[in-house]
Amino acid sequence: MMTLLTLCAVLLAPPTAAGEPPAETETLSPRQCLERAAALLEDGASEEALNLYRRADLRSSDPAVRATARFNLALALHRQATESLTSPAASPTSPAPDPERLIETLRKTERAFRSVLEINPEDTEAARNVERIRRQIQAIRDAVEEAKRQQEEQRQQMNEAADRLDELAERQQQEAEQNAADPNREPQSSEQSREDQSELNQQAQEQLEQLREQAEQAGDTQQAEALQEAIEQLEQARQEQQRANESLEQGDQENASEPQQSAAEKLREAAQRLREGAQPQEGEQGEPGENANPQDQPGQPQEGQEGQPQPGNPQESPEKQDPMDRLVEDLLDKESLERELRDRRRRALFPRPAPVERDW
Repeated sequence: MMTLLTLCAVLLAPPTAAGEPPAETETLSPRQCLERAAALLEDGASEEALNLYRRADLRSSDPAVRATARFNLALALHRQATESLTSPAASPTSPAPDPERLIETLRKTERAFRSVLEINPEDTEAARNVERIRRQIQAIRDAVEEAKRQQEEQRQQMNEAADRLDELAERQQQEAEQNAADPNREPQSSEQSREDQSELNQQAQEQLEQLREQAEQAGDTQQAEALQEAIEQLEQARQEQQRANESLEQGDQENASEPQQSAAEKLREAAQRLREGAQPQEGEQGEPGENANPQDQPGQPQEGQEGQPQPGNPQESPEKQDPMDRLVEDLLDKESLERELRDRRRRALFPRPAPVERDW
């Protein structure tokens, strides 16, 4: 089961602040800015490339150059997102990235693609990519909501398991007190004690197996750790129960009392750890993307100043597919994006292709 933790382990590291372009770029023509930006992207210098694409857009009076600069800016922004999915920092041991940062980057990408349509409304590549990015943003929201639902369901299961462990602990405590108070009970009572202890052993074993299943499915780190600690406590309780059972099989109720008491304590500790792990984490996020800062809107008159996002109606998820799977498939489709980037590098230098009829 893919969870928000699996999704966060492969999403987006915080972007670095955009720096000022080097002084030598001041003398570059818009087309030279495009070529220089493309070369920088190949070397991994994405922030400087982004600035050069903006500079080419702002300085050129050629619509073809401006459209190409905006399109390549959008692709470079999207590349930032895709590269974060396979970066060394995107690992299960890294702190969970903020999904809102990914949405913010994708919003910039969407606005850049839409700005291409301001220059050329017939650019079908840009139009398709606008819808594609919107679907990715919706997929992230769906994945976050699904992760919240799974976490809440896990919390409920953990609290219910804690209640059952507390009940087992109380019954185990009663058995310990009875054996301690009357170690020389009648044979019939001794047999009943053995049967009661065997039943407690079986119920504790069932709870242990259920906790192991929950731990395998837990995606939240806090919940997974709590489950593992509760499992360890419950395993120790089972060992104490086994010791008590062996003493009862030998008719030694007095020596059975001490491991029974210890088992009851371990069961309570396991229940307490489950309740602690089921508590909501401090600073849990709401729905991402609501407070994203409007940035990277190309085509504004002042260089270095970003514009406001254009309004748009987000589309619903088009199919009943796992949103996390769809998100990863879309964002990892780097080959097609890189191919688009290579093709668009020269569009400002060669005649524009004939418009293609919209087919979506």
